[in-house]
Amino acid sequence: MLMIWAVLLMSITVMGVVEYVRSSAEEAKLAAYEFRALHLAESGLAVGMHPNTRRGDLVLKQQIGPESGFDVVINYEGARIPINYATDERLREAIYNLFIFWQLDAESAAIAADSLADWIDNDKSPRANGAEADYYQQLGIYDAPRNQGFVRVDEMLLVRGMEAVDRRKPDWREYFSIYGEGQIDLRTVFKDVLLAVTGASESDVNRFITERDGADGIPGTEDDRRIRDEEAYQLLGLSGDKLNAIRGIVNDDDTSLRRITSIGWVGTKRAKIIVVTRRNAETGALTYLGRMEE
Repeated sequence: MLMIWAVLLMSITVMGVVEYVRSSAEEAKLAAYEFRALHLAESGLAVGMHPNTRRGDLVLKQQIGPESGFDVVINYEGARIPINYATDERLREAIYNLFIFWQLDAESAAIAADSLADWIDNDKSPRANGAEADYYQQLGIYDAPRNQGFVRVDEMLLVRGMEAVDRRKPDWREYFSIYGEGQIDLRTVFKDVLLAVTGASESDVNRFITERDGADGIPGTEDDRRIRDEEAYQLLGLSGDKLNAIRGIVNDDDTSLRRITSIGWVGTKRAKIIVVTRRNAETGALTYLGRMEE
């Protein structure tokens, strides 16, 4: 009996050791995959930031080995609403329209839009539906509003009314930029933002995006079509006063601010790096404005 128990105990010990070794080996393998995926994402960034690389270039998607590679997407920061320019009445109205499109009620949309503008302006007078220091002090908050531009998109959650936006549209951060320079780029603008800024019908916006993104329907690929502003206005059904009202905040040639998203992959492991850069048109010098890893 003692021998049987000894054999059983030894068997259990051996199986435990084997399982521990197997688990350790699997963890080491996954860690190696994660490191390799991050390295490939960095390699993709180097390709995406090269001054001669353009949106849709085949070199942006590469398979390296049987189960690894990187995918890079180049966008321009003008695809998003430049939140630090929300004091421009045209952009503030666009923000309001965007919240309405996301199915907020009119009162909630107005509170959030006006309060965002009050947060970054330099005065102490609240807009009709906005919030200045008195409102926040009633909540026990004595350092708001900041009366300066947002330094992170997440900071917008501190603003009156943004909790309603967050509940209705959890991915709202994708539609705003702290780096934008006050204009919307027609080449890459998101559908929701284009609807909000132009006031065009949804059918006209869909027609424009279909023409712009090409047969595959994916922006930033080789079949995209460059649509100049006058043709874009025609496709969007914009003319007269409606067109004149937005001419100063839309363009088709904002090439200085790039948002480069690089995803490295090894097997099922993914590593994503996003960088925002500005390139000087005259010298070619590159400035890093932001970096995010996921």
